[in-house]
Amino acid sequence: MTSNIARTVSSLRPVRPRNPFYRLSAHRVPTLWVLYRGLLRASPSPIVRSHIQLLFRDSRHLTSPALTKILLEKGYRWLDAFHKARHGDEHLRTVIDRFGRLIDARRANDRMRCIVNNTLSWNHRLLNRPIVSPTLFRPSIYNGPLPRLKPQPDHISGMIHNRRVARNLRIERQRTLFSRVQDFRLEAQFEVSLASKGAQFAHLFSDLHLTEWLAPLQSHLEEPSSATPSAPEARREKAANKMREREREARGEVLSATRHRSRLGFPAPVLAHWTPEARKANLLARRSVGLVGYVGQVKRKLGYNVPSEEDQEDKVTREALDILAETIRKTNQSRRDSGARTMQN
Repeated sequence: MTSNIARTVSSLRPVRPRNPFYRLSAHRVPTLWVLYRGLLRASPSPIVRSHIQLLFRDSRHLTSPALTKILLEKGYRWLDAFHKARHGDEHLRTVIDRFGRLIDARRANDRMRCIVNNTLSWNHRLLNRPIVSPTLFRPSIYNGPLPRLKPQPDHISGMIHNRRVARNLRIERQRTLFSRVQDFRLEAQFEVSLASKGAQFAHLFSDLHLTEWLAPLQSHLEEPSSATPSAPEARREKAANKMREREREARGEVLSATRHRSRLGFPAPVLAHWTPEARKANLLARRSVGLVGYVGQVKRKLGYNVPSEEDQEDKVTREALDILAETIRKTNQSRRDSGARTMQN
């Protein structure tokens, strides 16, 4: 009897799918292909169409089945109203036209509100912009010498606060490690004192065991001074990095420095005194990294320290290029000859 009741109740229990409803084709296909596309096609004006797109875009993250059902029913009522208005229902056509005018008026109010808020925000920034005072922010262990700004920007205050918090954490971690080292040494001294009195036991902290216990702690207590490069080493590394960067750009790679250089320009007062030809030549010379060809000619004409192409030629490289060009010429000639013979046959 109990098994029959359980079987009957279990058959009436609602079965929930493994996937959420918004991933099921039974929901996506009617919503996108019937409701959404139907509303866009039946929209009486571009304003109503854009409003429908905005509503669907705002509701695409909805995961509640109940709320989704309410919105879908509302959408199908709108679709029926659009179809009836298109087929001659004057009352619905008047209502939809008024709805479009309301949306247009609301958008105009929103645009004006956005303009006013941006203006007020900009005025607030102007009134509260940092002013450099004649005094200096004295250096400390948390910051270097900085100009005193009134009011002080939030990012400077946040930097100093984060450094204070990080230093407190480092000090607390160091105290914990030092206390553990002291505990291990006390245990080793205790074992040595017991062994000197003739006690027989297995040593766990004294002798070589103490070194094994302290090795991981000492590695965390060491100062990483050797890992930090000095200023001369950093300058030499920067120069070498720039040379590698120029070599990569000369090979044709597009780097972040290449994109930054392509956007460089000159001040407007300087450009105003140049002719269009001079402006084009100076912009080309500043934005290009090449030293040969047309770019090299322009740079030499403007007075850049660019050697002539004859001075840059290497005899061995020139001979190799001549051999390669002759090989390519012979290969192309043989292909043309074989193609001509094939056409004759």
